[in-house]
Amino acid sequence: MQNEPNFPICQIVGYKNSGKTTLMEKLIRYFASQNKQVGTLKHHGHGGEPELVKETDSYKHLEAGSRISAVQGENQLQITINDASSKLDELIQFYTYVPIDILLIEGYKQAAFPKIVLIKEEQDLQLINELDNIIAIGTWDDNLVKNLNYFTFIMEETDNNLPRLAEYITVKDRTHFKKGNLKNGEKLLDNE
Repeated sequence: MQNEPNFPICQIVGYKNSGKTTLMEKLIRYFASQNKQVGTLKHHGHGGEPELVKETDSYKHLEAGSRISAVQGENQLQITINDASSKLDELIQFYTYVPIDILLIEGYKQAAFPKIVLIKEEQDLQLINELDNIIAIGTWDDNLVKNLNYFTFIMEETDNNLPRLAEYITVKDRTHFKKGNLKNGEKLLDNE
């Protein structure tokens, strides 16, 4: 029996060193400052297995053949699943059992969830044509995105735009949102 996620999901995608983790950290801190419970999931897309703490009992369980191993203590639970075939939708199911208000996903470019695409260099623009469900574009160079019909923001100004980004991520109907780069203090909605 699967639970349907009852929280907004947003992906942060881009090529290596485009600022994905930095934006994730800023969004997490912002949502936490608004008393929102944030879940995160990062795709380890650079080859190899994610680093595990070796020589721990839970690691020894995995090495012995356990499919799933968890360790709990001091109000933390760490779970490791030995199953390379886990699909994103299956992983999201874990988050439905934890009381969170939003799930931010770093990576999984081809997934169908709303996504913020980070554009650092001109060749990164190809992502806009390759990906679906883009809700916003962050860039290091305003000239790269001037003529795009998306909500855009400058990465150096992310801190000033966090309230707008958070609203854009969590709202269900984005049809009345302005497109283009928002300047400091500019309203996000067309009718404001």
